Amino acid sequence: MSWLTDIFSKGVSDVVKEVGTVIDDVHTSKEEKMKLKSKLQSELTKLKKIQLSAMMAFDKEVSDRHKADMISDSWLSKNVRPLVLIFLTLAIMVLAYLSIFVLSTDKVELIKPWLSLFTVLMTTVYAFYFGSRGKEKVEAIKNKG
Repeated sequence: MSWLTDIFSKGVSDVVKEVGTVIDDVHTSKEEKMKLKSKLQSELTKLKKIQLSAMMAFDKEVSDRHKADMISDSWLSKNVRPLVLIFLTLAIMVLAYLSIFVLSTDKVELIKPWLSLFTVLMTTVYAFYFGSRGKEKVEAIKNKG
């Protein structure tokens, strides 16, 4: 499962717990409370299945896109992900070097607003590139075995 599914599942579980607390606070019989809680639990299970199938479809779509890129005759489409990875890594390294050794404190302040953008981009690119490559390798090993 994906970390995204875990986040949403935990959020839904919290909602179900809150609803369960509300049900307990309402003056109903124990049988009615149990029926409501089991109904909520079954709905939660359905939601988790829907989330899982959506994430699997998303992952399949990304893998299909990668395969289409590799089939293409274009050099750029085959190498765009590694080039973006290299460019962003070099850009971060250059900015780090400049901010430590070359630029004055005033000029470093000008770079700070870009820091959050580069942080998000680098996290996304590294997670996508290395995460998807790792997943593809694991799937290849499973298919061979």
